[in-house]
Amino acid sequence: MTTQSQSSASEYLEMVCQKLPVVKNILNRFGHMPLGVYAEKLNTPPCPSVQSRDDIRQAAFDQICPVLGKDIATRTANDLMAGGTVMTTTHLGIDYFANSVQGNLIYGAGILIGRRKETTIPIFCFGNVPLNSSTFARGLLVYESQLGNSRELPLRLPIFPDNEKRTMTSLAKPFTIAMQQKALKKTNAWKKKNLISKTTAKTIVSLLEHEYAIDAVLNQESYAAQAMIVNRMLGKRMLKTSEHPPDIVYLEIEKITALLLGKDLNDENSLAYRIFFNATLRNTIIQHLDGCPGCWHANTLKTRDTAPGKPDGTATGTIFFWGIDDYKRRVPLLLKSIKGDFYLCGRDDRGDSFTMNFNRNELIQALEKQKLLPSLFTCFLLICFARGFHCVGGVFQGAYLTWMKTCLADCLKVEGDTTNAEMIKEITTNLYQDGMLAFMSPGQNNELLPAGPIEIIQAGGINRDDLTKAFGLTVTQAHMAGLFGSLKDAGAQITRQQSGWQHRVAQACSRELSGKVPLCKPCPIF
Repeated sequence: MTTQSQSSASEYLEMVCQKLPVVKNILNRFGHMPLGVYAEKLNTPPCPSVQSRDDIRQAAFDQICPVLGKDIATRTANDLMAGGTVMTTTHLGIDYFANSVQGNLIYGAGILIGRRKETTIPIFCFGNVPLNSSTFARGLLVYESQLGNSRELPLRLPIFPDNEKRTMTSLAKPFTIAMQQKALKKTNAWKKKNLISKTTAKTIVSLLEHEYAIDAVLNQESYAAQAMIVNRMLGKRMLKTSEHPPDIVYLEIEKITALLLGKDLNDENSLAYRIFFNATLRNTIIQHLDGCPGCWHANTLKTRDTAPGKPDGTATGTIFFWGIDDYKRRVPLLLKSIKGDFYLCGRDDRGDSFTMNFNRNELIQALEKQKLLPSLFTCFLLICFARGFHCVGGVFQGAYLTWMKTCLADCLKVEGDTTNAEMIKEITTNLYQDGMLAFMSPGQNNELLPAGPIEIIQAGGINRDDLTKAFGLTVTQAHMAGLFGSLKDAGAQITRQQSGWQHRVAQACSRELSGKVPLCKPCPIF
């Protein structure tokens, strides 16, 4: 057995498997398989669905067209409809998180190498997270530091000020040129302190000046729109696979869902209408999904609603929708009967009450005015279960989405709707793309570190040879490259109690993956 300081990548991966059985299952089934072959398994054809999928085309087009133009909107909407799957592991925002950025590239493997004819990679992102979440939509993530082995990566370079860190990403106002200037000053300060290299500083400055400061970005009316533009430009900077690499297009899943709800809540036969307003079906579903991750905890919601003072911050989930307070922060909601009518009720973080009538017209108006945001369950209800899209998720999604599917199918069957119950049962809910990396960057002292957009861009981007090498990695090797993120996801003890753990993991990756994984080395042009 190796010493703790010399643990192998395999031993670290076993720590992940002990905490996350879904990872162990994937490695047992597909660990030997080349990553490119595995990625193709994620792309399944459309399946029969409870409702027509055609309205998703229009919803996607309507979100993209005002921001990126008619051509990209048309191509993205068509590509989305051509397949049966969609990526749903990413958070909304300008994306520097290595796991999600590389996960999207792996998901799009067939398009990147020309095996598939699509010209876009549509990604559905969740915006009901604060700017300061682990993926840090609030600014940039840097996977390099000059301060030695005790550092904690990635470094966080904020764009938005600290007082906006709890704002929900989907409701954040656009960043300004003043915010961009502060980020430039901080970058130069980091360089002077030798926190980052001159090459990394130069790359960040280039991004801030050429992507963040252009009129097309600064003139947008929301951060979500800015993120759509900048993410596409980052994709163009990263991908050097052809003269015209595919467009990576991030769409806000809650906005897609809200547009679909505008239609479904006017159709008494739609799945959403039946679940919201058929009292027997609704109550059964609320009961059976109580405690399901991504859904709600009914008793904790009730306690939050009735306890005096400010809520204590206990995780509650929310039933069907999040409320939006005056500070653009989300409010957990439960469904209550008051004098014969049903209301969505809750209290915000300051203890102030939130109440809204739970009927069709009120819901549609609240969605349009951004007083409500569809919950994770409602998003999957409309996109996955009603319209039959297989959603490619992460280590946790496979469990909770399967729970949702089983609950919906069983409840519909009890209602006598066997046909729709059987269609929902056939939807694949355990498609998995998370915790796998295909590109790494060299660190100090024989380290291999995750490569995010900054590291990939300063290396000159990814070419066809890089892709060939990356997609030749086995699924097991790709999981080893992703240990930085998956050890945290697993809550492994090493991440909580041992300083310098990232250095040891980076060295273990170097011993196992050097010469096998494509390296993002700084290019002389930077």
